[in-house]
Amino acid sequence: MKLVAIVGTNAAFSYNRILLHYMQQHFEKTAKIEVCEISELPPFCEDLPVREESKIMELAHKIVKADGVVFACPEYDHSIPAPLKSAIEWLSYEIDPLKQKPVLIVGASYGPQGSSRAQQHLRQILASPDVNANVLPGNEFLLGNVAQVFDKERQLGDQQAIKQLDSCFNEFLSYVRVLQADAREDKKINSEINPFFSDATVQFATGKLKLLEIQQLFSTLPFELDFIDADDKFAWFSDKPQREHKRSIADLNEPVKDCHPPKAVPAVLKILSDFRSGVNDRVERCFIAQGHQIYTQYLAVRDTGNKYLGTLEITGNVDHLKNLLETGAFGGKAEADVETSQNYEVKEKNNADVVTGASQHEGNGKDTSPGSKEIL
Repeated sequence: MKLVAIVGTNAAFSYNRILLHYMQQHFEKTAKIEVCEISELPPFCEDLPVREESKIMELAHKIVKADGVVFACPEYDHSIPAPLKSAIEWLSYEIDPLKQKPVLIVGASYGPQGSSRAQQHLRQILASPDVNANVLPGNEFLLGNVAQVFDKERQLGDQQAIKQLDSCFNEFLSYVRVLQADAREDKKINSEINPFFSDATVQFATGKLKLLEIQQLFSTLPFELDFIDADDKFAWFSDKPQREHKRSIADLNEPVKDCHPPKAVPAVLKILSDFRSGVNDRVERCFIAQGHQIYTQYLAVRDTGNKYLGTLEITGNVDHLKNLLETGAFGGKAEADVETSQNYEVKEKNNADVVTGASQHEGNGKDTSPGSKEIL
């Protein structure tokens, strides 16, 4: 079972952090626990588009992929720390990775009560409509007098506390399994109403493929794909390992205009408008990301009757292609025999400068982060 454990404080030293790392080691045979920090998250601000905050989206993506979440919560003035409240605000603002996610709350404190009041407050927050997490009811782990119960090797020495933690954690694993079983049953019922046949075969004019083969083809391609539907919503992305542009299922069905910084929205909408009207069919973009040369192409997708169906974004690392050219793999030197991407037809001069799927990247060759969440 895969779990995400969130350290509920940005303090440099915290027994709650020590507790989570102890749980990570202690329960390694039954669960894979990834400890995540909130210290690098920015303070919550509604004026900042959440999808531009790479650290937030990275944490949200981990939560979505996990089977459950563990919060380790200190107690400050009878409540949770402000950085933890800020993090939860981000995770429930325009995205909802915690929705219906199984959650376990643990806490450690110097006093005997073990952050009980903070845990109660955190339960109320996580149960609120905007967060809507599935917090394990009636099962809490309160570790008091932490300065005495952890030894120098940061191992829990209180046998009664270990027994209680084991019981609490095993209850949580059972809780996760029950929720997963319920979800599978709901999916089964839904499939009877709206059937989806995973072993079906799709017949094309040029051959046929099984759905599993199609899925794996998309994942195996040396470049990543994103699709924006005809209603300008982010509809699909290929599950390629180590993507240049990080995507999350939390982005699906979101309007494209909500997936970009405000300054980029007019340019993005113009591309889609031009594709839809037939003024243009392709836009290309090159940029540097973490020292790698990235090539992105945006293509208008149309049916046989030329009806606009959406926009396909293709992105890939082309370092190896440049190396092939420079080493003469095509039978000549790059500067003499190779036509560059500048020979592609681009109908509008401004298209080279359009801020799209890499909309935060300036065309100045500077190294930029590939983790932006803009779509297109």
